[in-house]
Amino acid sequence: MLFLIAGSTGAGKTTVIKKVMQTLGHGNIATFPSCTTRPPREGEINGKDYCFLTKEQFNEAIKIHDIVEAKKIYGNYYGTNIKVILEGLTNSYTLIKDVDVEGYKNVIKRIHYCLDKQDLAPLPIVSILIDADDATLLSRMKGRNDNTNVTLREIELLKERAIKQHNHYDYRVINTDVDTCVQKVCDIINTEYLKNYGKPLVTTGKSQERI
Repeated sequence: MLFLIAGSTGAGKTTVIKKVMQTLGHGNIATFPSCTTRPPREGEINGKDYCFLTKEQFNEAIKIHDIVEAKKIYGNYYGTNIKVILEGLTNSYTLIKDVDVEGYKNVIKRIHYCLDKQDLAPLPIVSILIDADDATLLSRMKGRNDNTNVTLREIELLKERAIKQHNHYDYRVINTDVDTCVQKVCDIINTEYLKNYGKPLVTTGKSQERI
């Protein structure tokens, strides 16, 4: 299975993903690297931080329906390769990955499309929105110490609020306390795994209701 985690800046989705993986165990759930055409930075490992491709390799992957989604940032391409997803599933029962609030629905469609074009079985996909109230999000932005322009982020936050449309996700989890949030996400994963495979991934507690 694949669990897509969306959320605004400051929602804490990266922290939640790390803690979920620690809680459920890396043999049960894992993440996977995106691919990019930019050169590796010092210390980055191919296949761990990113899958580094040439522009020719990236374009060829698009032609053979391997690229699920792609975007161009400062002249370099970034994207998700269906082969990397499938490889990740050979090493773990489930995968978890963060996605943009704006593009997650297209990612799901493209995954199904790429699998179908290659005559591969459908992949169960669940979307989870990690959210918090606006005051909490802005407070976290101010404390990030990464040169975030909070005034600009306030404007972006309003746009994201319009984009997110909470009822378009399978689940919405409020992250005011990270441990509680992580437990709820783990419960969701177990519930969905149980629905698809007749058993929970691991035993963690009560299941969550869909929104």
